[in-house]
Amino acid sequence: MNAELATRVEQMPTENIAPHDPMISMIERIAMDPQSDLAKLEKMLDMKERHETAQAKAAFASAFACASAQFPTIPLNGKGHNNKPYATLKDIISHTRPILSENGLALTFAIDTSGNKIVVTAKLMHKDGHSESTSIDLPADNSGSKNAVQAVGSTQTYGQRYTAQAILGLSLGDDTDDDGQAAGRGETITESQYRELRDMIERAGLPAEVVCKAERITDLTDLPAASFAKVKNNLEINIKRREEANG
Repeated sequence: MNAELATRVEQMPTENIAPHDPMISMIERIAMDPQSDLAKLEKMLDMKERHETAQAKAAFASAFACASAQFPTIPLNGKGHNNKPYATLKDIISHTRPILSENGLALTFAIDTSGNKIVVTAKLMHKDGHSESTSIDLPADNSGSKNAVQAVGSTQTYGQRYTAQAILGLSLGDDTDDDGQAAGRGETITESQYRELRDMIERAGLPAEVVCKAERITDLTDLPAASFAKVKNNLEINIKRREEANG
């Protein structure tokens, strides 16, 4: 057996594997046989790795669906432009981290300041190995009298808040015209938009209550027209995840 194949066999994960997994047993027999067909062994290893990748994606999708249905309403304790309320990064983390952890998920952030812009990346990881990430490119926040370090720190917090919102599918107040308390006022989605969202919710495998809770409305028909594009985008992300998990 060549060194590369030997290494791949040695690195095969053993956790969560049945004691008599037939595929593992077959691979081990072929690997121990000096007369074995190395091409066949390599194909089997590739097949096993693809199978494990698909399983990890499915586990991620299932865990995220459970977690998102449990997310509480994030308080809007921050004050932005014109005193518009929004959810702070601290509140986002403190209200979602326990639920993510219960479902085997963890959210981390990475910051890249090597270029002309600050790139903030949020990475959502599952215990079985699958992860997804989203990034945002931002200029340094030089408003007010901030020095260079403060400008980076302010931009980092802003980027973390928005990437967390995107990857977790949260509604945080500053992406709408009010704090959600006035959702019943103003123009709401049309009948065709309502039917489109209902279909997408079904395809995403989520209960409609999840969307209503996130948007702070009692019924999907009360969704403000201004929020339609955002909700549709979040549902498209969930549909894609579900389709990828189901192969």
